[in-house]
Amino acid sequence: MKNKRRKIITLVTYLIFSFLFIANLYYNRYFGNYLSLTDMIMGQGIRPFRVLTRHLINWKLDPFFIFDIPILIYLTVKSKAETPILKKSEFSRKNLLKNNFILVLLIIILFFTQLIYSYSLFPADSLMELFNHSTPAFVNVYGIIPLYLAEYQELKHKSQRSREISNKDLEIDLRKVETEKELSSEAELDNIKNVIIIQLESLDAKLIDYKYNGQEVTPFLNKLKDKSKYFSDIYAHHINGSFDAEFSFFTSLYPINRNYTFRSNDMREFNTIVNVLRQDGYNTYAFHGNKEGFFYRDKGYLEMGFDRFYSREDFSVSEAVIGEDTYLGINDYDLFDQSIDYLDQAKEPFLSVFITVTSHTPFTFYPEEYKVKEFSDIETTIVRDYFNSMHFVDHSLEMFFKKIKANSMMEDTLFVIYSDHIADINREEYKSGDNFANNRNIKEPEQIPLFIYHQDIEPEVIKKSGTHTDIAPTILDIMGYQEKPEGFLGVSLLKEIENPLFFLHEIPQIIYKDQLFIRVPAGPEEESEFEKISYKKSTGDLNVELPEKEKERLNNTINYMQEVMNRFLSE
Repeated sequence: MKNKRRKIITLVTYLIFSFLFIANLYYNRYFGNYLSLTDMIMGQGIRPFRVLTRHLINWKLDPFFIFDIPILIYLTVKSKAETPILKKSEFSRKNLLKNNFILVLLIIILFFTQLIYSYSLFPADSLMELFNHSTPAFVNVYGIIPLYLAEYQELKHKSQRSREISNKDLEIDLRKVETEKELSSEAELDNIKNVIIIQLESLDAKLIDYKYNGQEVTPFLNKLKDKSKYFSDIYAHHINGSFDAEFSFFTSLYPINRNYTFRSNDMREFNTIVNVLRQDGYNTYAFHGNKEGFFYRDKGYLEMGFDRFYSREDFSVSEAVIGEDTYLGINDYDLFDQSIDYLDQAKEPFLSVFITVTSHTPFTFYPEEYKVKEFSDIETTIVRDYFNSMHFVDHSLEMFFKKIKANSMMEDTLFVIYSDHIADINREEYKSGDNFANNRNIKEPEQIPLFIYHQDIEPEVIKKSGTHTDIAPTILDIMGYQEKPEGFLGVSLLKEIENPLFFLHEIPQIIYKDQLFIRVPAGPEEESEFEKISYKKSTGDLNVELPEKEKERLNNTINYMQEVMNRFLSE
């Protein structure tokens, strides 16, 4: 029995390592990071089995990662309990011990050789110092299992470190990371009473004006584009989940990896556009079709000071027009339709934020009767469902705008519509991204649309690059504010100045003049190196270097955001 027990233990160990490898593989494909303990413990992301089978699994290659598992299980089950006793002449106990000793010694030599060589590439004073500086460098030196042990150690002592940090000044001065404070004041509108923000789920920039079989996927948004300031080169902050987009929008800051903001941080400590407008007499409301606790929005929105958060419990399926309700919540049509009554009752002026859900992956939450016949011959199911989902969301938006106009709220309302992230579809028939000539295993920046509409706004297509971080300063610019609020790191997209775009993944990325750079993993005491790895296909490969001051600002921004996030923790 000892021999069989040993085989079972070996098999179980192998299965655990296989599971960690496969989980990290799929998480990396979607987010571009390692799967963290934070995500396992705090995560509320919806990843049903259908998402794996339709969205993330590469059926041509991935089966090779697991084809051996059934064979190993079969051989373990069928193996005999005892190993046949060998004759002394065949294999003596002395030879066995000798061979085992050589094998163990070889393993130890290989392990420490790899460790010493990797450490020479990424030197650090301590294991945790390297972990906090760069997780990719940490994994290169110590491997994936020590990564989870180090993260556990960090989570265990996070509150204590937060108290220590809060008792001293930030090491990184805000002046080293912030951009210019002045806004442009060039597109100011005088008659803005209300502001409605709509964060759409998984809308690709590529889908705007996109046609299939002559049918537009988003006909209403295409028309709205021609009446709006449309920003065609905006990128999402999608590090941990959809809530990264909300955090970036509200605070004009950068989300960091392994951080569930609304759960981990005390949002009262951050300056937000909610605070700014409340101080100027605005009433603030949030609308979301899912349960209020999804992604800890109930906690985060309360701390940010919203006067009212309308969630799944505030909407009725029995009285709904469509009546579709899933584990993601009420559908977008009914969300917008029933929210009209709440807006009618709202005290003006108001800021209202809508978070939609129907077009969430795996894109099967739209009503069957709203399928578009022109899309029926799309062979790839996920592409067909995505187009149908976005067409339904577009229809829901059109209804919402018509009712807003019928209720006489259109004249003095500023509308801002953007996407939380792309759909991340990569099929021959349709690719969400593919905007960069990327031959590296690096997640491509996610290009999303941004519309700013008011009946008196001057329509134009603005090609300036930006991210979620820049949306709030742009809104305040249009509303007539002269300077950015304290702590906002974004810039108004109406200003001519072009700043590099930062994305604080585990391997930080920078877009500068349509060229994509990464910060190469290095030790804490080493000078950071930056490597250009790609470029935007529409622009081409330019002979462009990242300015030294921007390299320094990126390093300072990473350190600043880590300090801020570790300082403002929830109790």
